[in-house]
Amino acid sequence: MTLRIVSIVVLAAALALLRPSAAAQNQPLNLGGSYDQLLPRQQALVQRWVSEYNGIVHRKVTAAEIYDNLPLSARTTFQAITHALANSKLTSKDGKPLGYAIDLVDVIERVAGQVPATRGDRQFRVYVYLKPGAVNKLYSAREFVRTHDNTVYHIGYPINFRQQGGVPSVQFSVARTGRRADIDVDYRSSSGVKALVSGHLTSANSDIRAGNNEAVHNRRWSGLSNWWRDLMAVFIEKPAPEESTHALSPGAELERRRIARGPIDEAIYSYLNDWLVKNKPEDLLPLFSIRAYPCVAEFGAASPDAKLALARILNRLHQRTRNLGPVSSIDNVVHPISYRLPGSRPAANRHEKIFSLQEVPLDVAWAIDCRVRYRMDLIESIPRPQHQFDNVFVASMRIDDPKEPQAFLVQTWAQDGGEWRIVSFDIKRKNLSPPIDILSETHSAPPPHSDAGAVLAAAARLFDAWFVAKQPAEAAAFFLPGAVHCSAEPGAALASSSADFVSEVLSSALPDSRIEGVIAAPLAGHHELKPIQHPHSGAFLLAELRGDLLRSTACGTAPPQGQAKSVGYATLFHLVQAPGADPAAITLFWTKSPDGWRVASYSVVSD
Repeated sequence: MTLRIVSIVVLAAALALLRPSAAAQNQPLNLGGSYDQLLPRQQALVQRWVSEYNGIVHRKVTAAEIYDNLPLSARTTFQAITHALANSKLTSKDGKPLGYAIDLVDVIERVAGQVPATRGDRQFRVYVYLKPGAVNKLYSAREFVRTHDNTVYHIGYPINFRQQGGVPSVQFSVARTGRRADIDVDYRSSSGVKALVSGHLTSANSDIRAGNNEAVHNRRWSGLSNWWRDLMAVFIEKPAPEESTHALSPGAELERRRIARGPIDEAIYSYLNDWLVKNKPEDLLPLFSIRAYPCVAEFGAASPDAKLALARILNRLHQRTRNLGPVSSIDNVVHPISYRLPGSRPAANRHEKIFSLQEVPLDVAWAIDCRVRYRMDLIESIPRPQHQFDNVFVASMRIDDPKEPQAFLVQTWAQDGGEWRIVSFDIKRKNLSPPIDILSETHSAPPPHSDAGAVLAAAARLFDAWFVAKQPAEAAAFFLPGAVHCSAEPGAALASSSADFVSEVLSSALPDSRIEGVIAAPLAGHHELKPIQHPHSGAFLLAELRGDLLRSTACGTAPPQGQAKSVGYATLFHLVQAPGADPAAITLFWTKSPDGWRVASYSVVSD
């Protein structure tokens, strides 16, 4: 699988570990915005990253040489976001100072600048490791509001905090461990129906260089220098050369996506081939879900969810390739291991002579999840799922590493955003059966009774009236009289009623007579959002809601207390060909009323 690291710009690893391109070698990259021009607090963040990184790879690189060789868009992204954080005061609900937003950040782990052929929520942002207590401060600060969970965008970072006061605003999207966050600045409105047409989800929303974003930024946080303007003029608003050299060709990008969305056995084979034969471990980093980051404890020297997890993973992959030396064929060095997990079933596998593959029930996958296995303290629980199958696979193999001849690898693979990723891994040092606690944690109870069929029938009638018959009054009748519009920013201008909401959305829809020509289903990006297949799966996503995600149905903003045990239903869709690279998705939350299933609340799921 040719997974270039275009989606991740790792501070320092992009220089010290990745092979530089010819263009990057033949030209100076420090064309402005150098390290010595950063504010002291910004320099401190780079220094902390370099210190951690040097400790992992046992090298001695300096903060200046790392930062000054980053691509243009990575430097502008870093400077804009950290400048906004450094100028965003935090105060408690009773007015007591809580410091600044930048004080919540322990280490900047990676910077995603311009990433070609990638949607907006994966560009122009920083990924950080938070200080202890940072999430509690976000809950306490009156400048930030906990809004609905991210379900489609910011995959792996579901816990959403938005800065108040209108745009521009800072958004913290936090992982369940509470230790990592995806931070970006929104320069365009994300409120209500506006997000459908404002271009909020395009990369320009968070790119300080785009349009008048720099002027908008300085209206709220003054003092950011636009040192890049002259440089952009030189390139006539095209990407700087060093930013385009790592991009995949259109054909290679299509191949990458084909494999990542294809059969699981082919995805695993391609992973091994890129790693061990092509010797490109850096290409594998996008395959590691944030859910797998705590598994770096398997390397022996790190604690669960240790800082710079991707750098640790990459260092480990490089160590293995160095131990093996040149490899001409995978089956020369990789062999299957029988590691049967309870309740599993064999999976189709055209590469059974290289690795074993089994499909495991959800509760078994939950039990071997590193976050659960290491009993991590989480800010939102991961409820034990039902004993049922849902396309989660475990691959087991031994790699002929002369320094660890008895060790074998157990990887859990699942789909994040429609693409296969490693969500957990375990390095076994002996041929052991699964530990007894996994057996005791799982059960064989049948799945609960589902009302999904009735919800589907109601949703199909609603969408037919709304987008095919173009009858907004009839469509609005599917909403309860007290249906709540969950806003990203309390106090923002909203549709005054569900009828107005229905009419406003319809006014932006294409005049097509087919439901699939008007709306389209987004990918599910939250592991408690369980898609249900149905005849119109291409038009809208019907999903079960489980665990803490059920709180979204009431637009809740308080930290969850305990774990929910019931099941809810939601439908998600976005308008076909809506302006913006990634149109906002509308979520409808359903409830059972005396008159049948009705929409109890609704929201616009934006970046």
